[in-house]
Amino acid sequence: MSVQSPEATQARIDCIRCGAAHTDSVGCPSCGLLSDPVPCSLGSSTMTRFRCVICGEPVCGREPAGMEPALCELHDDIPFIQGWAQVYTTNDEIEAGLISENLRAEGIDSQLYTQKDDNFPVDLGELSIIRVLVPAFEFQQGIEIIRSHMSPSGEVGFACANCGEAYEPGAEVCATCGASLIGA
Repeated sequence: MSVQSPEATQARIDCIRCGAAHTDSVGCPSCGLLSDPVPCSLGSSTMTRFRCVICGEPVCGREPAGMEPALCELHDDIPFIQGWAQVYTTNDEIEAGLISENLRAEGIDSQLYTQKDDNFPVDLGELSIIRVLVPAFEFQQGIEIIRSHMSPSGEVGFACANCGEAYEPGAEVCATCGASLIGA
């Protein structure tokens, strides 16, 4: 699976580490391998060949194993699947699909990775999880979009519960029907 950064007008590069096709001449957005080593920090003589695939910070002293993406300490706990970062999980297929569709509508590529077995009639909790994934380089934007549509109770909604119309992030009242969106 290849993940391409948004600079589609540049020449295509195939990463020598993970094989992902990309256009970032500085390094691979999927695994974090840099084209040229960079200092670990300002003024440091220690060099690294990796940057965090989420924030771009140099990753020093913790080279990723195998094909794992390079992650800094701040982003080390984010689950990754073949260059795609998890931004949301649920057991509800409809909820996952709606979140994925809304991310795409906001310009963020997304896909679903499901462990749900449609042939098994019982929900097995963590064993039947559905993950909403975005390319690593779009993780921050994806999380921000989801959080902007999250209610105080942690529910994600992109539409008014009363009329079903989409609403803008941060709106407190539905522009269509006037219903309160607070606590929805």
